[in-house]
Parts: sequence; structure tokens; C-alpha cells
Amino acid sequence: MVMINIRRWHLAVLSVVLDLSQREAAVVADLLTCPDGRPQLRHRLSLPVGAYGFGPGVDPPEHSNVPPELVSLTKKFVSGEAGSESALWLRLVPPYGHLGAVPWEDVLTPATDRPVLRVPDRLPVAADPGGVWSMAVVLNAPSDAGWAASYVEAFVGAVRHSFTNRVKTHVFSDLTVYDELRARLPKTDPHTLLHDPGDAVRVHRERSKRGVTQFRGPGGKPRRSPTPLPWADWIATGLDGEAVRALHLVAPACFDGSRPQLTVSPDPAQPVDPRACTYVAGEEIRLLADSIGASTLSLGSPPDNPSDVSTRLLADALGLERAGPTFYSDLLNDPDGDALARAYAFVGAPPGSEPIPRGPALFGYLQPEHVKYSLAQFWPDPDQPQQRWLTGRAPISDSATSRALLPEALAAVPGDAVAWRYASEDYVPGWVAATERFMESKAAELLTAAGVPGETPALKQAYDQGVAKAMSELRGLADGRTEEA
Repeated sequence: MVMINIRRWHLAVLSVVLDLSQREAAVVADLLTCPDGRPQLRHRLSLPVGAYGFGPGVDPPEHSNVPPELVSLTKKFVSGEAGSESALWLRLVPPYGHLGAVPWEDVLTPATDRPVLRVPDRLPVAADPGGVWSMAVVLNAPSDAGWAASYVEAFVGAVRHSFTNRVKTHVFSDLTVYDELRARLPKTDPHTLLHDPGDAVRVHRERSKRGVTQFRGPGGKPRRSPTPLPWADWIATGLDGEAVRALHLVAPACFDGSRPQLTVSPDPAQPVDPRACTYVAGEEIRLLADSIGASTLSLGSPPDNPSDVSTRLLADALGLERAGPTFYSDLLNDPDGDALARAYAFVGAPPGSEPIPRGPALFGYLQPEHVKYSLAQFWPDPDQPQQRWLTGRAPISDSATSRALLPEALAAVPGDAVAWRYASEDYVPGWVAATERFMESKAAELLTAAGVPGETPALKQAYDQGVAKAMSELRGLADGRTEEA
């Protein structure tokens, strides 16, 4: 049943900038309102990075915090100048180092009693059709993790309860969790598919023998991953050419130097051994999500996660760059996955029918198009003059070169033909959804290039314009093939 009287929020913005211009690095926090579509500065608070729990070096912090001064000021701002009908939008202006790991939502959501969502780099939003909310849940946990199977069972139930349309779930887990879930989940449920981890290494070897690249883009173009994963081959084979709309990954995390990454067992059918694991970086996570067509991506931080900071940084970096919704979920504070299920419902249900997700156990990046039906005012256009606060880059309107790139970049997505062709279908073929994710990625690259201040060198202009033209042609080819399918 479609909900009615969903609350519509005004805009209150917390813009955070890492200031390295002084001898001691500082964090500058600006609180802004947008009454006429233009940001108006209400408060500014500059504090040394140590106030956020960061040391003097460049190493990732083991723990971080939101300074009490900022919490108090934000609470006063939201209930005062911003008005009681304002949600809080957090914009971390790149480059911002490890500030993405600060538990902003954990602290500010209960302090302000408002939804808190992060603002990504502005990207076009591609079509994500399909009448069934299909998702892949991928979980790798230590053998003694008593929480794992019960979490999957509860989360699948929470998602199903949150949607009015049908839900289909593919579960890819290590052997211990697989055996427990076989006993827990109804064997007659056709909408929850448990995939046997014993197949993972076999399908990985079969793919390797054929000489096929693990991740492939439209037209068969190889997309190389530095670490071939049996998990990825297993997931792709298990989906059997059918795209999923969401990918949820739950695994321990760690740092490789300063680089955050997930740790998984090389063979899902073998006991998990922390001393012999495979490391999965953010780029590989994005490639996996793109290759199976998942528009929505979420990373779950396990209750026994040795580095929750790593998981937060991975989710934050992916969310800033992806066009689709990206979420971080804290399993310790959301053990049944209820908060994440509500977030899925918000992006998967008809626009305006679900409230903006809120809760200290969750953070998410959502494009303005995803939230426009939940807002009582227009989202500011980041490419108008004096709007640098929203992106950290130069407005595209400042450069003739950039203005030339913008139309073709925006025209590449969304895929109107895809939305029309599969509007009444339950599922979308994997190649169709993967093409949309590829186009989003290329559009993001063009928009980043267009954000370079001034006029770029002639050679760079020619390259970017060539990419834009190729994207336009690929869009036409993809739409034509979609209409014929």
C-alpha cells in the first residue's frame, strides 16, 4: 500500500572542508540554509583535526568523533535558523582525507532528530527498472560468528516486509553460514535462493581456462581486476544472466597501508582463516556491482569487524563517485537490518511513497533526483555561479569547454529506452543493467573533466570530446538493441 502524507523536508546543509593551508590542519564546518535555491552561510566553525580524533600524521584514525562544539551548534541551527522542517544534508568537499570515516550520522541524527544524508558528486541517475526488488546478499564471516545466519534471515525478512512489490534474494555466503541457512530458511520459498559455495572454485577455474576476463563491459571489452575472485565468478554464474537491483556485501575489513579493503576467504567452501585471505579494494567492489547491474550498493560492517573505519571509508569513497544509491550499515546497531531495509524501500518504491531513511546505524549517498519528492524546495543547481560549496569543483558554466561536454555527458544517461522497454517486466537482463552502470561511470568521468577550472589544453579537449561522442553513439546502439530485445 502506498503511504500518504510523507513528510517533506526543507534543506539545511553542513558543508565540511579540510583546510591544509595553515601549519596545523583544520576542519572548517559551514552550516547553510537554501531559502531561494542559493546557499546562505549561517555559522562557521573551524577546529583543528585533533578535535575530530585525528593524529598529526596521515595514518587512518582508529577512532574519530564529531566535536561537541559542532554537535551543539548544529542542534541549535537545525531547531532555529533552519526551521523545524529541515533535514540535514552533509557535504564533504573533496579532497577531505579520512573525514568520511567520522561517525557523523551516529551523532548528529539523535542530536538533531532529523534525517542526515550525504551529498555525492552530482551525477545523472540511470534507469533502474524491474517490478521485483532483486538483490544479492554476499556474506563472509569467521566460522564462530554466531550472528551471521540469523542476520541474513532477519534482513531478508525485513526487506520483504518493507516492500509492497515482490522481493527476490540471492544469498552467497561461506560454507558455515550456508549450512545454517539451509536449516533456517523455508525450502519451499522460491524467492530466496541459497547458492552452494562448493560451486565457487569450480566456476572460477572454468572461466579461467576459457581465458575470459573476469569483469567485462559492454561489447565484451575487458575490465581488469587486479585480484581475480572466485566469489565474483560464483555470483555472476549464480545470477544466470539476470541483473539484480541491489548488492549487499558483509565482510571484515582492514587497511593495506592507508588503503581500506575488505577481507574474504579465497574459497567460500573452506573455513575462514584470517591468516589466509583475499583482499578486495573499492574498485573491485564497484566493478562487481557494475558487472551484475546493481544500481544500489551497500556495505555492512560486521559486529566483530576488526576495522569499522575501513568499511566506512570504502562506503564513503564509493558513494561519492557512484550514480546509484550507496549505503553503509552498522550491524552492531542494526542487527536485523531494519534500517537498511527501509533505505532500500525508499530508493526502490514509487517516488514519494516512503520517508527519507534515518537512523544512527546507517549512512547513505543519494542523488538529488532520488530525494526531490521528499523535499519541500528545489535542490540548488551546483553548476550555477557561487555554488562551488556543493561540489568542491569549478561550476561547469565557467568554461566553454565544459559547457560543450555537459550535454552529451548528460544525454548518455538515463536510458529512456531501457525504462520504457522493461517498465512492466519483473527483471532486467544482466547485459542491459551492466551497460547502464558503464554509461554512468563514463558520464562521471566526463563531468569530473568538465569541472576543471578554465579551458583545458587542446589535446585534452579533443580527447574529452571524443569520449563524449563515443558515449552518445554507444547510447544509441544500446537503446536500439534494447528496443529489439
